[in-house]
Amino acid sequence: MRRLAAALVAVLVVSAGCTGASEPDVRPTPVETSEPAISLASLGLDWPRADGMLDVADPPEAPDGFAAALVARMADVLTDWAQVSTVDEDVRRSATPVQDVAAALPPESGAALRALTEDAVSPDLGVANVFADDVTLLGAPVVTTAWDVSTRTDDAGRPYVLLQLQTRAAYEVRLGDDAPTRVIGVLRVHGLSAYPGTTDDFGVTGGWQEFGAGDCALALDDALLPDADLDAAARDLRTFVEVGDGSRLVMPPLEDDDQVDAEYLQRCRDGAT
Repeated sequence: MRRLAAALVAVLVVSAGCTGASEPDVRPTPVETSEPAISLASLGLDWPRADGMLDVADPPEAPDGFAAALVARMADVLTDWAQVSTVDEDVRRSATPVQDVAAALPPESGAALRALTEDAVSPDLGVANVFADDVTLLGAPVVTTAWDVSTRTDDAGRPYVLLQLQTRAAYEVRLGDDAPTRVIGVLRVHGLSAYPGTTDDFGVTGGWQEFGAGDCALALDDALLPDADLDAAARDLRTFVEVGDGSRLVMPPLEDDDQVDAEYLQRCRDGAT
């Protein structure tokens, strides 16, 4: 099932939501080895292997009215951000991923990112692809990327540029030593906005969707672990692969019930999801 958290927010504005006290673990029972596996090979994923380093596509040119140096600077920051959120092993297992990811941004943008996650239901997943402690990652993920650049105007009629970098990362994982392999896919958008003449005080946006991960663990554990429903995972992963094979930044549409928000968290607590 696909989920979106820290949904793309209005540029130059931050908002968010937070989980309260710690919740009980919700984990699928490790399956027997007789069950079929899902692997990168079975999905036909021959994307670049990101073994500690992200291979990013060339960024777009600056749109009219914006300096090439400004957009190049934004692209450099987005590349560093995506590197940390998607392929950094230390962040993936960190106890403080929000702080770790924010530290990869210029100070003003890092502070905006921290503010964006202050009230988030899943703050760690809001900034990075993080996994539950009992999930074993089998090698480095395979990742493709896509850029998008656009110009917009704020409420006062001032133009700004929005540059976004999407990572499409597939992780081969196992839940338990004897369990068959599974694949979890994550689409993550990293976005910066700037007025002409901006230096490092960029506006921050971001969003993510998972494919092949368990539902309530996203809200209760704030982490990724494989979905116990093999058929649902396979269906979702087909959508993920289609996006990752493409060259455009795409986030598949979600129903309201698929948003990881306070209502979703409550349904998980009530056992209704």
